[in-house]
Amino acid sequence: MAVSESEAKPAAGGPPADAQHHRALLLVIDAGRTLLENGGEVFRVQQTMQIMAKSLGIGEFNVYVLANGIFVSSRGRSEIRHVPATAIHLGRVEAVNELSRELAAGKLDLEGAEARLADIRALPTRRVLTLAAASAAGSACFAWLFGGFFAEAAVALLAGTAESLLSQLCRRRGLSRIFTDILAAAAGTAVALFCRTMFLPALDADTAIIGALMVLTPGVALTMGVRDIINGDYLSGAIRLLDALLVAGCLACGVGLAYTLARTVWGVTL
Repeated sequence: MAVSESEAKPAAGGPPADAQHHRALLLVIDAGRTLLENGGEVFRVQQTMQIMAKSLGIGEFNVYVLANGIFVSSRGRSEIRHVPATAIHLGRVEAVNELSRELAAGKLDLEGAEARLADIRALPTRRVLTLAAASAAGSACFAWLFGGFFAEAAVALLAGTAESLLSQLCRRRGLSRIFTDILAAAAGTAVALFCRTMFLPALDADTAIIGALMVLTPGVALTMGVRDIINGDYLSGAIRLLDALLVAGCLACGVGLAYTLARTVWGVTL
C-alpha cells in the first residue's frame, strides 16, 4: 500500500515521531522512578505514569510497578528501571504530582515537562543539622510518650542525635543500609548506657533507648506494605514488609551489640 508523503516524513522543523515518542516515554519513566525512590506508593506511581503517558499521547502504554522496579512497554519498545533503595522526600513526590496535573491540563509541553522534572530531581534534601534536630526531638518525645521523664527524654535526645549523625555519615560513605541501621542502633544504645553508667544511675535506660530507636523504625515501609496488600499488589506489599522486618532485625542486632560491649567495657548489667 502506498504511503503518502505527509505520513512518511516528520513535521517540518520537528524531531521524528519515533524520537519524540522515545523522549516522552523516558520522561514518564523518570517521573515514575522519581516518585518510587522518594517514597511514593506503588499504585500511585503506576497511576501517575498512566496519566502522564495519556497526556503526552503515548499509545499502547503498559506499565507494571514494583517496590523496587518499573517495567514499561509502548509500541514495541520496552524499558526497565531498577530502584534498589528509597529515601523519603515528600517534596519531590508532591512536585511530580503537580507536574502530572499540569500535563493533564495541557499547561506544559514535552520540553517544559523535561525541564521541570530535572528541577524536581535536583531539589535538595534537608541539611545534616536539620535532620539531626528532628531525630533528637522525635526521640525525646517518644521517650516521654513511653513513660519516661525529663532525664529519659534528655538522654533519648542525645541518643537520637547520635543515631542521625552516624546514619547520615554512613550513607555518604556508601555503607550498606543493613550495617548503617545496626551501627545507628548501637550508637543510640551506647549513649543511653553511657549516661546511666557515668552520670544518672537512676536513669531508666530502656525507656530512653526505645524512644531513640523509634525514629529508626520503618513505619512508612510497614504502612505502605499493608496498603499494597490491601490494594491487591501482593508482591510489592511482601517486599516492603520484608524490608520492614529486616530493619527491625538490624535494630535488634545493634542494641544487642551495644549491650554486649557495654557489659564488657563498663560492666553494665541489664
